[in-house]
Amino acid sequence: MTRPEDLLYAVDELPPWPRLVVLGMQHAMLLSVNLVLIVIVFRRAGAGDAATLSALSLGMIALAISSVLQSMRKGPVGSGYLAPPVFSAIYIGAAVLAAGTGGLPAVFGMTMFAGLVEIGLAPLLGKLRALFPPAISGFIVVIVGLQLGIIGIGELLGVEHIHRPAFPYHLMVSGLTLATMCGLSVWGRGIARLICSLLGVVVGMVASVAAGLVPADSMHSFVDAPIFAIPQPHYLAYDFQFRLIPAFLMAGTAAMLRTVGVITTCQKINDLDWKRPELKSIQGGIVADGIGCIIGGLMGVIGMNSAVGPVGVAKATGATSRYIAYPCAAILFMLAFIPKYPALFLIMPQPVIGSLMVFTASFMLAGGIQIILSRSIDSRATYVVGVSLLLGLSREIFPAYFARAVPLVHQFTGSMMSIGVMSAFLLNLIFRIGATRSATFEFEKSDTPIDDLERLLRARGRAWSVPTDVADRAIASTGQVMQHLADADLIIGSPSLRMTYNDFDLTVSVRYQGALLSLPNVGVRKHFFLDEESFSYGLADFLTGVYPDRMESRASGENAEIRLIFSG
Repeated sequence: MTRPEDLLYAVDELPPWPRLVVLGMQHAMLLSVNLVLIVIVFRRAGAGDAATLSALSLGMIALAISSVLQSMRKGPVGSGYLAPPVFSAIYIGAAVLAAGTGGLPAVFGMTMFAGLVEIGLAPLLGKLRALFPPAISGFIVVIVGLQLGIIGIGELLGVEHIHRPAFPYHLMVSGLTLATMCGLSVWGRGIARLICSLLGVVVGMVASVAAGLVPADSMHSFVDAPIFAIPQPHYLAYDFQFRLIPAFLMAGTAAMLRTVGVITTCQKINDLDWKRPELKSIQGGIVADGIGCIIGGLMGVIGMNSAVGPVGVAKATGATSRYIAYPCAAILFMLAFIPKYPALFLIMPQPVIGSLMVFTASFMLAGGIQIILSRSIDSRATYVVGVSLLLGLSREIFPAYFARAVPLVHQFTGSMMSIGVMSAFLLNLIFRIGATRSATFEFEKSDTPIDDLERLLRARGRAWSVPTDVADRAIASTGQVMQHLADADLIIGSPSLRMTYNDFDLTVSVRYQGALLSLPNVGVRKHFFLDEESFSYGLADFLTGVYPDRMESRASGENAEIRLIFSG
């Protein structure tokens, strides 16, 4: 890992304690903004202010524990980066659905289930790539953003308050709050741009109080909140409902994908020579994220997920030290016992909440589309995304239609996300049939010019939309192998080359008659070395110039084959 020069405190560097405390406080405030999502779910469940206030306090304790877990670098838990979680918009749709069908006990029980989903997916990450191509991964982010945005736009527009006298003020505050967030995001500079959502909430709260949109009861709850108190989790109960499995299964999967993106970003900003994601760190981050959800469910709050915002702030301030998570956690823990702080979120009115949700949903929609378009869109991806999105939206547009379905179907049609994502997975599996493309090239002689080989491989790579970096590695490695075979005079007769691509792995097979080329260490990963073995292990890859993700070789009589596998 090469330390970037623009970082003041890199991931493993400990800042002086006064700065450490200030940086921890900054992150604690950023993480607190999403506490409002707890308020939304509890209001949908009809919970009182006392229960909501206790949940907010316990939620901060859960955030504190999860932040520390994510920063750890011991065993299978933790990414070892500053990637603290927030109460995630990914879980809001599923949590609102659970609150409406099974109450708060269902929210807590199913949140723990979603955490187990994340933990279960972590060790399978390397094998799940076929199930999560960019079209599917991006679609999941889009559908989550849509579900969040539909809830948020209802709050922002004040759909339920259209006949009330204060409705015009509701719209004015909504517009001002959202305009502040968007304006600072587009034209702001420095930290103001990075914490635009927090500043927008502050502006919206001030405007709401001035417009009289904060109910008197809520103000009394804030005024009457004690200076110090121990949270009282009297509302805690747990329930598991099978009909909610699809919604929370998809939410846990989406959270896993988001964590992959966040931890990968952390790796990139902390390593100047970053080339590709480091799987162990990402898997540890997913496990920590899942444990955080389980802790959240146990403590009576909604699901958490590693946040992009704090990572961006850390990069902008030049302080990505994972040790910042510790004072951040300590501050959150202390604030949990000062009820007046979480009581601030109880008085947050609907226009501010709706604006924050729409702002967040906009980023998720744009990010999901960007992921989808990161690879060329062929007819298969077009149908997967288009049909699944229309089916998901139909759940919101024609709810009576789905209400008439048999009870078994209700298991999979409870929300827009469950219908959309299930459809996308099924369509992707169907369209995988016949997706593998292959081509064979025959050569008259073993010393085929490298330029001719490169021209053939690159033309086929462009036709199949193989990512440029994968094609470059494959061309360089294949050329080296062919050169070694020719130099060592191992080939008898005419060699052939078979190129296969399945949208994930590019495989180049060199087939020939003759002696098998020995490349004992190429593409092999070892964890332990004996004496000078580490020297020969590394030097073999360096000298041969062969850098596939995996290499296989076999021989049968005079027939030999070398297979180079490159992962995209």
